[in-house]
Amino acid sequence: MGRKKLVSDEQLLEAAREVFSTQGLTASTRAVARQAGISEAVVFQRYATKADLFFAAMVPPAFDLNAAAPEPGPGVPARQVIRRLFIALLEYFRTASPVFIQLLASHEFEFEHFARAHPDNSLATLRWAVTERLGRLAAARKLGTDPAYAALVLFAAAQGLAIFERLGAHGGRFEEAMIKGTLTALWSGLGTD
Repeated sequence: MGRKKLVSDEQLLEAAREVFSTQGLTASTRAVARQAGISEAVVFQRYATKADLFFAAMVPPAFDLNAAAPEPGPGVPARQVIRRLFIALLEYFRTASPVFIQLLASHEFEFEHFARAHPDNSLATLRWAVTERLGRLAAARKLGTDPAYAALVLFAAAQGLAIFERLGAHGGRFEEAMIKGTLTALWSGLGTD
């Protein structure tokens, strides 16, 4: 009978995520093992290479859209629904941006390969949940564009703000007026035709 694992796979990945988020791919597997409280040999028993460990650990964190932005009741204006979705996405990207930054910094990262390896990753499921919610607005004739495109725009804008915050823009946190202005620009569009 084999010995019981003292550190679960999820605990190892959590430790790796923490180390890689702060130190990047240059972090050693020894540092990951130390953070997890196991030997480096155990790390390599579970993951053949450091890159395998890195990509397993750096799957974007899960996010519960319904908890962050509950489905509104009937009669709630579309702008308010979109504001709630945008704020929820911004909060998600604020917490997930360290993971994304490290993934993008890796020369081995290829999004299509990642998406095939992790078809139910939180980024994909979140995008589809936002698209579905926007689809309900479109079906009620409260959204004047394709829900998939609208979701992509909300994603891009929220992620962009979170990245700028991470870079230190506006002291690391945009003011409410900037977020409101961004939403107004998204809602109104950029053209004057």
